[in-house]
Amino acid sequence: MVGIGKWYAKIHVLFMNLEGVVEIRENDGQYTFDFTPPERFKDVKFRYFDVYAEGDTIYGKGEASAFPGKIFNVEATFRGDTMTGKILLPFLGDKVIEIQDGHKIGD
Repeated sequence: MVGIGKWYAKIHVLFMNLEGVVEIRENDGQYTFDFTPPERFKDVKFRYFDVYAEGDTIYGKGEASAFPGKIFNVEATFRGDTMTGKILLPFLGDKVIEIQDGHKIGD
């Protein structure tokens, strides 16, 4: 499965530059995610669903407790130890947030 491991990335969203770590694992053929949000958002809970891979890219949907009922889409492409991607926020007028400087930091 593509993308398995621990990844670091930066995003710029709503006048903030954020850094975060996500651990991608496989559990019975399904992807699971453990996202450690930046300290200032430590109380926000994330849920991911409808996750699938095509080639080197993982696609999925998610929601954050800070925006109940608001679904976002995530796309992440993996090439070796690097990752790029985007987060689409349809509830903010289809705002696209680029995932930058993604790189693997652990297995």
